[in-house]
Amino acid sequence: MSRPEYRRNVRLWVAGTGISVAGDAALSVALSVWVKELTGSNGQAGLAFLAFLAPRLLTPFTAVLADRLRRRPLVVVLNLLLAAWVSLALLVDGPAGVPLLYLVLFGVGLGTGLHHAAGTALLTRLVPAERLGATNAVLRTAQEVGLLVAPAVGTALYVAFGARAVAALDAATFVLCAALVAAVRVHEPRPEPRRGSRWAELTAGLVHVAGTAGIRRVVLAMGGALLVFGFFESIVFAVVDEGLHRPAAFLGVLATVKGAGSVAGGLLAVRIVRGLPAGGEARLTVLGLGLLGLGSAVMLLPAVPAVLAGAAVVGLGIPMAIVGLFTVAQQHTPPHLQGRVAGAAGTLVTAPQVASVAVGAVLIGWVDFRVLLAVVAATVLLAAGCLAARTRTGRAADTGVLPEDLPTKVS
Repeated sequence: MSRPEYRRNVRLWVAGTGISVAGDAALSVALSVWVKELTGSNGQAGLAFLAFLAPRLLTPFTAVLADRLRRRPLVVVLNLLLAAWVSLALLVDGPAGVPLLYLVLFGVGLGTGLHHAAGTALLTRLVPAERLGATNAVLRTAQEVGLLVAPAVGTALYVAFGARAVAALDAATFVLCAALVAAVRVHEPRPEPRRGSRWAELTAGLVHVAGTAGIRRVVLAMGGALLVFGFFESIVFAVVDEGLHRPAAFLGVLATVKGAGSVAGGLLAVRIVRGLPAGGEARLTVLGLGLLGLGSAVMLLPAVPAVLAGAAVVGLGIPMAIVGLFTVAQQHTPPHLQGRVAGAAGTLVTAPQVASVAVGAVLIGWVDFRVLLAVVAATVLLAAGCLAARTRTGRAADTGVLPEDLPTKVS
């Protein structure tokens, strides 16, 4: 693949995925607020977020489609189907339509999980192996920009025109994403036939993650860190209220600072990963986790500048940790398993975070937020230290995968 064609494909893919992520973020916020308005219930509004997030736990199994179908056409068709699916929200006109909103969010969550798995796999065909890390960082930066801007855009649309306008916007982003991905030029070989039983096929991604030392180390470190980092979602309210004695609106300032930090972290990750030796992508996750732990520790200081600085450092670390994780997974996985391994790795680190969000919501009522924040900082730094101690330059012999099965450069 020529350099101009490679750059063209990357621009199309990054633009399409970034637009789609931004639309989803705006939709999840707007529909949750809509549920609150229709029902007057905080609990039912919270269920809207759960309806959007819970389907991600199924991604290791739905991702089998990403390994049994050509991935570019799959992403195109999937996004067109999601555009039609999200349009169902336009039918809601009262409290009786709330279950339909949950169904819409569930479908979007399920579809975006499959999109991520298929996209992560497709990237190994679009990009030479040595450029995967940098391209993942560029992609993550685009997504962070979308996540930073989308809530504000979604809220403005909701206030001005209502939730239906946000649903229409998300449908449009799916169509635009499909068009951009359809313009990507890539040769995809015929998918391999099924190997073994149906159950073996469905669980192959999980089995590969568990049996491949290079991936397993990073997943365990990320999962261990996120098992407590989810507390942060509840802690931040107490930091603002009890620590800084500021109104709840100050949370918007913190979220913006953290989001800006994430954009900066993605851009910095592009430069860092280019300087890493082959097989050293796990070091980026070490750095990311270290920044998450450091930022959490700084937020213990009861001063606005310190809390803002801590939030920025936390944001800085998020894309680095994620880019390192998925680049390691791509580099240590044969082509026929890329989709399922991406789905498995993502779910294995997301599930602990979802659980810790729920636990943190309970603990914050019983334990001082400073104690919880100290636990978060210490645990995340410990995870980073353990991964650093166990990480070394990756070799095919260390992965349990034969060299000829590893992803190769695009030719």
